[in-house]
Amino acid sequence: MAHRSLTSSSRRIAGFPVEGLVVNFVRRLSFAAPGRYITLAVVSVGLTAMATGCASVRQHLSHRSSECSQLCEEARSARDAGRTDDANQYLDAAMRRRPTDDETRLQLAEELWHSGRQLAAADEVERILAASPGDLQAAIRLTQMQLEIGRTEAAYQALQLALRQEPDLPEVLRLKSILEERRGDLDAALATSVRLVHTTPEDLEAHLRLAVLYRRRGQPDRAAPLLRSASQCPLATAEQKQEAAWQLGLAYADCQRWTDAHDVMSGVIKQGPKLTAEDWYQFAQVEAQCSHPDAANRAVKEALALQPRHPRALALSQRLDGPAVSQTAILPAGFQPMNERVIR
Repeated sequence: MAHRSLTSSSRRIAGFPVEGLVVNFVRRLSFAAPGRYITLAVVSVGLTAMATGCASVRQHLSHRSSECSQLCEEARSARDAGRTDDANQYLDAAMRRRPTDDETRLQLAEELWHSGRQLAAADEVERILAASPGDLQAAIRLTQMQLEIGRTEAAYQALQLALRQEPDLPEVLRLKSILEERRGDLDAALATSVRLVHTTPEDLEAHLRLAVLYRRRGQPDRAAPLLRSASQCPLATAEQKQEAAWQLGLAYADCQRWTDAHDVMSGVIKQGPKLTAEDWYQFAQVEAQCSHPDAANRAVKEALALQPRHPRALALSQRLDGPAVSQTAILPAGFQPMNERVIR
């Protein structure tokens, strides 16, 4: 919630406009007794000076905000040009000229964030929110920042302020689901994601997140239909379609539909996305279950090339290199369902 304008608050005394008081005193001056002329004149001059002083303060604060905003623009330009040192110097100057209006302070926080100074950015937004606890924009942004930094409880506290303002806002629901999952309350996260999908049925990311939560809860059969629809959605980006298809392959694997999992995941790999070590390990498991030892070996080597100490990839590699074993014995001891990427 924005602060009340300085213009309205500083120009009023006990509910009356300063200028009005000045004019009123001047009008009464001609009717006052001669002995009161000097007193009334002094009061009139004092009130006029007060009005002029308030205007000067407003002008000064506005100038500070303008300077800070300009310094933020200079920092952004320097960062985009690769001049990191210059960008930091502009940001330091902007912080010294810290404005009082929330909009410019949020702009400063964003520049700090994008320049790699995440802690300073979060602290700046936290100060804004402490002064204006009803500021929904600041509450949401602070929640996002604290989540990115890894401060789960601090993010949770910031989110409570947003929930009091707009509990049904899609972004608030999205953050609520992520925080509930991080705090270990999977049922609550799932319920919030269902609510989000009903609130914004066109939000593809919400559908993807709901599907991942179904998988985590051990319900891949409920995840698969959502993922099939998302992977074929004409409005989805190429990246979203790839993510949905990969998650669909994992859902099929959870259901032990190994051939279906292989077909879907192979199709994604052919598109050339950038896979993680965990992705390659997941695909290696599917190839092993499909009795494709050579393909499984290639996949696990890709995983270890990216992350040499990946524990499950190492275990699977040892088993694949060992004596021939039955298909059901290929997976490492203590096999767990495949990990999923977090969809935000």
